[in-house]
Amino acid sequence: MRLSILVVSRTPTLLKRMLESIADATTLPSKDVEILCSWNGEAEAEKTIENLSGHEFLIAQRLPYHFASNLNGLADLANGEFLLLINDDVILDKKSIDEAIKCLINEPHAGIVGGRLRNNKGQLTHAGILFDSRHSPYHQLDQMLPADSNAVMGANKIVPAVTGALMLIRRQHYLDLHMNEDYKICGEDVELCLDVRHRLQLKVWYCPATSGIHEAESTRQQQDNQENNTEDLCRLRMLHRQFTEHANKEQLRDELLASSLEAENLRELEILRQQQMNYWQGQSHSLQLTRLRQEEKLNRLEKKIAMLQPNQ
Repeated sequence: MRLSILVVSRTPTLLKRMLESIADATTLPSKDVEILCSWNGEAEAEKTIENLSGHEFLIAQRLPYHFASNLNGLADLANGEFLLLINDDVILDKKSIDEAIKCLINEPHAGIVGGRLRNNKGQLTHAGILFDSRHSPYHQLDQMLPADSNAVMGANKIVPAVTGALMLIRRQHYLDLHMNEDYKICGEDVELCLDVRHRLQLKVWYCPATSGIHEAESTRQQQDNQENNTEDLCRLRMLHRQFTEHANKEQLRDELLASSLEAENLRELEILRQQQMNYWQGQSHSLQLTRLRQEEKLNRLEKKIAMLQPNQ
C-alpha cells in the first residue's frame, strides 16, 4: 500500500505545521508515503520549508495558485495507490490518515473519505457537506456545536459531499475524473464528490476518526481575488439539480438520510437551547426575588434604626 499526500502551499509556516502533524497521523512506513507539493510562493520562502513529517517531501511543481489545476498536476505525478488531498493549514490528529484509509478500504462502495474538522476554539467546521432546497452546498452544523459532540462522533456515515481540505480517494478514481478546472474560486471538490457518486456509482463517507484543526479559508484569504464567486455557486447548483434528477433510489435515500440526521441534531440542539434558556430565566427570576427580599429587609432595618435614634 502506497500513499501520496498532495498539498498546495505558499506559506512555509503553515506547511511546516501540517507536515509535522503527518508524523503521528499515519503508521505507514516512510517508504510507502510521498508528499508532493505544488509551490505557489516566493523562491526565498521556499528555502525555509521544514519537513518534520518523517516522510519523503518534494516540491513537484511551481505554478500560480489554482486549486483544481494544481492538484490535477500533482495527481498525475503521484505514484501512490491512495491520494490524500490536504490543505496546508490543516493540523491532523493522531492516526487520522490510518483511519481514513481503513474507511476507504472497508466501507461498502467507498469512493471518497472526508474527516471531522474544527477551528482553534474546538468548534466544528466540517462533518460533511449537504445541499439546501436551492441546491447550494453548505457545511452541516458549521460552528454550531463542539467538534467532539455526540452528533458528529460515532460510526462512519454516508454524506453527499466532503471538503477538499481533507479528502482521501484512490488514485485511479481521481485520474478517471480529475477536478474540474473551470472553477474560479471554489467548488471543484464538491463536483468531484458528485462525479464519484454519479459517474463511478460510489459513495462519499464521513469518518469522524479522521480529524484535525482547520481554520476555514485561512489559506484562501492570503490569495488575491479569492472572495466567493457567484458563477461557481451557480455551476454547483445546476450540477446538484442534475444529479438529483438522474439519481437512483439509493442515492436519493443517502441524500434524504443525511438531511434527516442533521434535522434531528438541529432539533436536539434547539431543545437543549430552550432548556438552558428556561434554566437561566429561572435563575434570573430567583435572583430577582432574592434581591427584593433583601431590599425589604434593609428597609425594615433602616426604619428600626431611625426609630432608635434620638430626635434632633
